[in-house]
Amino acid sequence: MESSGREAGGPPGWLAQALDAPILDVRPSLADGEDPLGLILDAAEGVEFGGFLVIDAPFNPSPLRRVLAARGFSSYGRRLTSAHWRVFFHMDGGQDWERDAEIEMLPEGALTWSEEDGLHVDVRKLTPPLPMLAILRLIDGHPELAALVVHHERLPQFLIPELAERGWRVVRSTEDFADVRLWLEKAG
Repeated sequence: MESSGREAGGPPGWLAQALDAPILDVRPSLADGEDPLGLILDAAEGVEFGGFLVIDAPFNPSPLRRVLAARGFSSYGRRLTSAHWRVFFHMDGGQDWERDAEIEMLPEGALTWSEEDGLHVDVRKLTPPLPMLAILRLIDGHPELAALVVHHERLPQFLIPELAERGWRVVRSTEDFADVRLWLEKAG
């Protein structure tokens, strides 16, 4: 078992908190031929232990990730489009969470990815009713889906009857601070 708060193949547990951090977009600087490293390092200096730095770049900035890892930052990056990467840095001692798993963002803002136990959806940080809408969109829009792991901030009481109406049920749940996980399965 990993003590990192990360499930195999998915994003780190701290990602939900990082979604609220301001974004430093260095794409315009790079497009103008400027080196944004000084700006990034200045921003990194202001991040206290446990804090976050989020950078938008036109590519996966692997050298920058190594530089900031040496300064105690963990990183997790996702390609949003062919020329747009968002890299999340967490000042926690340093670990690189980059994986081959593809992360997608749903219209409601929820993140989805696949792991060995099925499709995962992270609806933490979404305001109601967006978490329920994102979950139901996945279930209704993918009839082949037989299992779904939900990452939520709380036990979604109003979701359970909606699931039952659609032939789904909660088969297992775990609760940590601001991280409730529900394993859903299509009934029968």
